[in-house]
Amino acid sequence: MDIRLTSCNVNCFPWSSISIRQKVAELVNENQNQIDIIALQGVWCRHPEWTAAFAEHGWTFVRPARESQFAAFFGSGLAVAISSRWRLLDSRLYPFISGIDIPGMNGWFRVDLENVARGYHVRLLNVSCQLSLLGGEEIRMAQSRQLTETEIERNLPTLLTGEFNTDENWFHGFRRQGNCLYPAVQSWIIQEMADSIQLCRLV
Repeated sequence: MDIRLTSCNVNCFPWSSISIRQKVAELVNENQNQIDIIALQGVWCRHPEWTAAFAEHGWTFVRPARESQFAAFFGSGLAVAISSRWRLLDSRLYPFISGIDIPGMNGWFRVDLENVARGYHVRLLNVSCQLSLLGGEEIRMAQSRQLTETEIERNLPTLLTGEFNTDENWFHGFRRQGNCLYPAVQSWIIQEMADSIQLCRLV
């Protein structure tokens, strides 16, 4: 099982002048045939434009159904884009109880996917932890405990990526390799390629 993914904070704030079509084209075209999944952070607004831009390239843009589940102004900013090699099975946003950032909340976006050609399933956890400027490691430790206590299913191949905002691995039961984590009970080979692409192979 091979998965090629990348993680990117697009910093799409309501007041930013980011060209969404251009950004999506850069993410998809520069890495064409190299990546299958893009974990996105900072997608605070203009969701229909993101959806349309990815659709132009045959990709599916997935975001939490309700972004204001917890005390937040602009939501989580988390999203995932998948190529036509993958089919969405389920998705859910989990807000962290500890900590709060401006302009939004922290949490993780769980996305369950099926490989269209081979039929195997993968779980991606796209996470946004507390910013270093707005809290210490104790907040990120509490956030990691909440995630690991919630994500107790270990039979499904699982990858954890996103913004950890720390060099430490506070996620008990997960091993870290580059910018990816995986359950310690699973055996993954994760190779860092150019442009922050992770080639992940379950062995």
